[in-house]
Amino acid sequence: MTTVQLAPIAGREEQIRRLFWETVTIGHPLPFKLTCAKHYENLGLNWYLINGAADSTVALVDGEVVGYSLVCCDSESFHQVQRKYFVILVASVLLALITGRSNKESRRFYWLRLQDSLTISRTRKVLPKNVHMHAHLNVGHGFQDGSVSRKLRDHADQVCLSYGATAYFGEINAVGGRRILGLHRVGGQIVNDSTNKTFSWLTGQDVHRLTLIRHLTANEQQAA
Repeated sequence: MTTVQLAPIAGREEQIRRLFWETVTIGHPLPFKLTCAKHYENLGLNWYLINGAADSTVALVDGEVVGYSLVCCDSESFHQVQRKYFVILVASVLLALITGRSNKESRRFYWLRLQDSLTISRTRKVLPKNVHMHAHLNVGHGFQDGSVSRKLRDHADQVCLSYGATAYFGEINAVGGRRILGLHRVGGQIVNDSTNKTFSWLTGQDVHRLTLIRHLTANEQQAA
C-alpha cells in the first residue's frame, strides 16, 4: 500500500508549480506551448503559495509531491490579489497578440478561458452567502485511486473547521454522468453544473465544471 504523508508547502513551491502544469488539462499537460504561461501560472497559484501558504498542504509519496490542497480562508484578500494578477495576464496576452508573439492555440485557449471565467462569475452567485472559504485540490497522474485525494480533502475539512466554518466550496472538472454521481457522494452537494469550454476543446470530450459545497457533518467536526 502506498504511504501518503502530508507536509507544509514551504520549500516545495517549485514542485507544486511543476505538478500544476503536468495536470493542467484534467491530469495531463497542455499539448502546445502556451503564450504568457508564467502569468497564467501566477494567477492560478501565487495567492495560495504566498498568502494562503499556512493553510495549505502537499501530499508526499517517497518524498515527492503527488498532490496538493490549496485552501483559501480569506476571500477578500484572495479576490484583491487575483484582480491584480488577472490584469497583468490580460495586458500580457494583448501585448503578445499585438506584437505577433502568440500562437493560434494560445489565442483560442485564452478566448475560451475568458468565456469560462464569465461563467464562473455567474455560477459563484448560487453559493450561499455564508460560504466564503474554498479549496483547490489536485492529484498527479497515477495517484488517483482516492487515497491521496481523501487525505487532501480531510486537510481542507480541518482547516475550515479551525476557522469556525462548517462548509466550504470547490470546483471540479468531470467527464461523464457516473463520475459526476461519484463526486456528489464523496465531495459534497453539487450546486451548479456547467460546460468547461476550454477543457472540452482540449480533450475532445464533454467536460463539466461542477461547483460543490462540502457540508461538514457532526462526525467530521468531532474528528477534526
